Amino acid sequence: CALITATTACHKGDTTVKAVLPADSLLREGDLVFRRGAGLISRAVLAADKNGQFSHIGIVVRNGNNWMVVHAVPGEPEFKGDSDRVKMEPIASFFCSEKAKSGAVMRVKADSTVCYSAARRAKALYRKRVLFDHAYDLQDSTRMYCTELIEYVYRLEKVDISGGKLTAIHIPGFNGNFLLPGDMFQSKKLTMIYQY
Repeated sequence: CALITATTACHKGDTTVKAVLPADSLLREGDLVFRRGAGLISRAVLAADKNGQFSHIGIVVRNGNNWMVVHAVPGEPEFKGDSDRVKMEPIASFFCSEKAKSGAVMRVKADSTVCYSAARRAKALYRKRVLFDHAYDLQDSTRMYCTELIEYVYRLEKVDISGGKLTAIHIPGFNGNFLLPGDMFQSKKLTMIYQY
């Protein structure tokens, strides 16, 4: 299947940055979007995720006629004083070059109604303004980090994307087993739709 890309611009302050996007016809609600960021947090995730090529993940949802991404992210406030939380933003903003050096869209190998329902659950978490989980605790669903959000909404649909795979991290002040984007990207439950 030939991949068609669309290039669009998104704005932040006075600067215009580009986003490389898949054609709308390739997207489906419940698709997972991965990006490799350029910031400090992204570099820290990539340093911990030895086999990973992406540092962040979100889920594609439809909001009216627009494709959006719901994701749990720190350090990307929408306004002054905004908390780190689950947010929903246009896919062009998620893939803006200032946030994404590279990206991918992957489809969960499940019935489209299951994926649609997972996307609805993600939107509900956004509407609840669920806070970002700075403790990265998979056992506590009152707060979410990026991969935890994806794992959570799909597990409610009886789809185990990670297969229980976790990455052990042992650095001062940050020890334990964590679900990283690379753990999900390598899942046999996903198939590649688009990558740049």
